[in-house]
Amino acid sequence: MPHHILITSAINPELEYISNSMKQVSRRCIGNRKIIEGILGNHHIRLLESGPGMVNTIQAITAVVENSKPSMIIQTGCAGAFPETGLRLGDIGVAGEEVDIHLGIEPASPYDAVVELPFPVAIQNGIELKNRYQCDQLLTDCAVQSLVGKFKDQEIQVKKGPFVTVSTITSTDQKAASLFHHYSAIMENMEGSGAAHLCIHYDIPFLEIRAASNMVGERNRSIWDLPLACRRSNEAVMAFLESYER
Repeated sequence: MPHHILITSAINPELEYISNSMKQVSRRCIGNRKIIEGILGNHHIRLLESGPGMVNTIQAITAVVENSKPSMIIQTGCAGAFPETGLRLGDIGVAGEEVDIHLGIEPASPYDAVVELPFPVAIQNGIELKNRYQCDQLLTDCAVQSLVGKFKDQEIQVKKGPFVTVSTITSTDQKAASLFHHYSAIMENMEGSGAAHLCIHYDIPFLEIRAASNMVGERNRSIWDLPLACRRSNEAVMAFLESYER
């Protein structure tokens, strides 16, 4: 495929708004994963539905990257927002870094942060990486600037900060408060660290833009808004790409 951008999310509804806006659309499978290819503005785009969680994410992106390396990877979709950030449902988070909170040595208390590994899991530019993965700062800053401008008149907040990736979804206010205390996280998700780590391995610029579907803490599905978060995250990605063209 020609010079292109890979946009990935866990499930199809987190890509629908983008796919419905694309032209010259075709569909195929790579690595037993669903791919939608097409044109968005002046960009060649591949959309990847990876499945939820880091294992699915890493397998899916690896298969697609080995087929054709993209110029950048954008992770998008829904996320939980931490109440302390002031983010509300539908607000947008841009990851400055991804933290795999389960990769490390077991702490003394379940409410403490994991202890850092005594060895790296990756090395980038001579820097040993343990469980924190930086997103591409140029793309991140560009995204924040363009999205703040895009949404300033709609009372939609855009914030940049650490995201935490979990394998066990947080379901208590106490655990949520602990995660915010240790990581100053703005959003929780289940895929980002896998994608960020993989992008370091393949030397691909990585950007993560999500929208809040719920607040991290005690689970109350009746007050979640998944459709809003799916649409808003896609609107944000499209706004970034439109600005990126310029």
